[in-house]
Amino acid sequence: MPHTLPVPSRRQLLLGASALLLPGLSAAQPAWPTKPVRILTPFTAGGATDVIARNLAAILQATHKQPFNVEPKPGADGALAAQELLRSAPDGHTLYLATASALSYVPNVRRNPGYDALKDFTPLTQFMTFSFYLMVHESLPGKTLAEVLAHVKSRPATYSYGSGNSTALLAAAQLATSAGVDLVHAPYKGESQAVVDMVGGRVHMMWASPAVMPALLKDGKFRPLAVLLSERSAAYPDVPTIAEAGMPLVNVVPWGGFVVPSSTPPELSAAVARALREGIGHPDLRGPADKAGLALRPGPAEDFSRLIQQQLGAFGQAIKQAKVPLEG
Repeated sequence: MPHTLPVPSRRQLLLGASALLLPGLSAAQPAWPTKPVRILTPFTAGGATDVIARNLAAILQATHKQPFNVEPKPGADGALAAQELLRSAPDGHTLYLATASALSYVPNVRRNPGYDALKDFTPLTQFMTFSFYLMVHESLPGKTLAEVLAHVKSRPATYSYGSGNSTALLAAAQLATSAGVDLVHAPYKGESQAVVDMVGGRVHMMWASPAVMPALLKDGKFRPLAVLLSERSAAYPDVPTIAEAGMPLVNVVPWGGFVVPSSTPPELSAAVARALREGIGHPDLRGPADKAGLALRPGPAEDFSRLIQQQLGAFGQAIKQAKVPLEG
């Protein structure tokens, strides 16, 4: 007797068709993660951003039941970590927590950064925006940024600004150009070195990260006049945004977010992006982020892609204003 297959019911046929047509059903979603996930970062271990990355990794690990390992790869303004990502398999199990340094600054100042910021990476989601505060020495009169800049403008090449990173340099250059003031640039290898001269009164202003704010606020010699965010910081809610302070043309954004190699399958990238957005939105991450001066920004990949493109141009313009030489 020949074997006959059972005839599926109408309900079974409808369910099968739904699984094929609806992207939200598991049949259309790739399995991820299937092994430990590497999170490459350009930060040294132990810093505030490294800690936040590890907090997120712990949340993702608890949710997805696979190890999420944060691997610091500092150096070359994030280019080393970016190159490490591009050497990895495009299987969604190596992620790069990129920043504006690697994808906005480096491509504008190096003839051969080793990658194309727009073609070699697939943006998944923004993670955060770093907060920077314009700290001004007590020797500069005025309670508002407009008053301070008016005083500086009347005394060209008298006052200096310090910078220990690309954001501090370019935001100060944009500020000087927008306000039409002549400031002397005092470059440093890092913020901690700049703080020594600031406290000593040899440097008069700097865009400072939360890491050095306590040292600058300790003895009352410095005051914050603006924050480089689109809204006020939870850490210092009385400090106006740069737009509120009257300088909307200062538009470099110190962003951070996740990317994978552009050769990663789109459906896999979408699954990873979804998981990351859910992790960044976890309530346990809010407190540590506020304490570190980080504004969490999970959102659609399309929005993050537009931000990267826009900031590549904004950084390029600011680099010209700051007269940063092109590196070999």
